[in-house]
Amino acid sequence: MKLLSKKFWIVASVLYFLSIFSIMLIADMGKLVNFPLAHPPYDKLGHFILYGIASFLCHRATGKKMMRLFNYPIPFGPAIFTVFTAAEETLQAILPNRTASIEDFLFSFAGIAVFYWVGEVWDRKKGN
Repeated sequence: MKLLSKKFWIVASVLYFLSIFSIMLIADMGKLVNFPLAHPPYDKLGHFILYGIASFLCHRATGKKMMRLFNYPIPFGPAIFTVFTAAEETLQAILPNRTASIEDFLFSFAGIAVFYWVGEVWDRKKGN
């Protein structure tokens, strides 16, 4: 059953990543200009929630593996998504239809951290 569960998280994570990637491409092409939730202050909430969900799913898809960074345990899945987030925010600086923002990155990172923490609390309550 554990293998089936891991497969579920992998499929969910890949489908969610494809959804986020699609949103990014649409935004990169300038097609979200008239979408009200794509503009401040609502975009910050979107970064927090969308990237947080991605962190939650990615952590489970990687089997909740940890890695060590400067002798500190770091969750592998959320770390991967943090690097992806930094790269995506940096890419926005060179695209004509996008604007890079440290605030967006910080809200994304906060979502990644909070949703990771929520997942850990949820797992402890379930006994996983």
